[in-house]
Amino acid sequence: MELLKWELRKTWRPGILAAILLLGAVYYWMFPQFYIEYFCNGPYAEAQFTLVSDWVAQYGPTLEQAERAELDGQLAEELDVFAQQIAAIPEAVTAGLTDYEAVLSFRENYLDGTRENGGEADMDVEALLYRVYGGTSWYTIAVLEQAMEAYDTQAERRTQAVSNRREAGQPEAMVRREAELASSEMAHSLLPSSVKHSTQEYGKDLAVRCVLSIVLLLSPTLVRDRLRNTRPLQWASRRGRTILSTQMGTALLSALVLTAVNVSVYAVPFLAQGPLRFAACGLDGIWEWGTPWFDWSYGTYLLVLVGLLLALSLGAAGLTVFLSQYSGSYIAMLLKAVPLFVAVGAVLGTWLLDMPFTFRNLGNGAVWLPRGIEAVTAGVLLALGLSLCILSCRQQKRRELL
Repeated sequence: MELLKWELRKTWRPGILAAILLLGAVYYWMFPQFYIEYFCNGPYAEAQFTLVSDWVAQYGPTLEQAERAELDGQLAEELDVFAQQIAAIPEAVTAGLTDYEAVLSFRENYLDGTRENGGEADMDVEALLYRVYGGTSWYTIAVLEQAMEAYDTQAERRTQAVSNRREAGQPEAMVRREAELASSEMAHSLLPSSVKHSTQEYGKDLAVRCVLSIVLLLSPTLVRDRLRNTRPLQWASRRGRTILSTQMGTALLSALVLTAVNVSVYAVPFLAQGPLRFAACGLDGIWEWGTPWFDWSYGTYLLVLVGLLLALSLGAAGLTVFLSQYSGSYIAMLLKAVPLFVAVGAVLGTWLLDMPFTFRNLGNGAVWLPRGIEAVTAGVLLALGLSLCILSCRQQKRRELL
């Protein structure tokens, strides 16, 4: 236990931690902060989030047929509110815009005229339209209409999707899954598209962050021992000869702790946006976002993503500490650490968290990947990292017997 504590102190050095915190702050400001600040990116997404939050609280995670009929009344109410709001805009009254239909007709005529004039915009009309958009329930009505249309045409779109996949010669498993989703209990899930997109992009950035911090933390440890010529001192005792096993275990434990910290820190601003109000909603639904292989709820999906991040991080830790023992200087380790980070973090990590467990293909779509390929890939990476660490420890034991 004392040896483990000593190795932990060697790994968690103040200078390395300061570098991880500094780079982490810069990285967060450059990338994932955007998906927190613009969790609902744009007024349409904001209106969708607010409206669907009310629906989930009132109707539950799915919208049934009887509940869909109530949206007609809600739309009528919103149109009345819109008429009252636009009456308070003098410029709109002057232009003869008294209700929602009048605005639609006005905008359509304006856009047609703009196209006929070579795309030259009239800034006065643009200003009037944006004044109307921002001063009324325009976006709420747009979300309502889009949701109602998507709900009413969903069965037709699903049937067409099944037919298209079969005609395109796609794998039969995908065709069957598409047909299953047409009658799934989660077919009318209310999970907003903006929440799905922000989860996807934020998760990709978090995967890169986890691998980067682990590579920075673990790379110098074994190199430092070689530079300070501590290996002969370690081998002078029976306990010291088992140091590599302890160092490998320390590295994996440190990676586990660091990943837990990264996930926890990133979870705070993410959960503050309120996505867990949709925890019971299915991944599929009215607003399509890929085609999910599994009937998971959004809450379950978040837990699965955490599992992927843990496997990715521990696999990266195993590879990092394995390569570290073969580096005689910091420069040599840097030449190994950079490609490792690019391959495991920037490439593999980004790919793993890019709409995982949905229909995915390679290249131009000629090759479709089997279901669960993300879990298999993460498992292979984890097994590879752990196997290399175990192999290194066994090789050291053989050298001791010679």
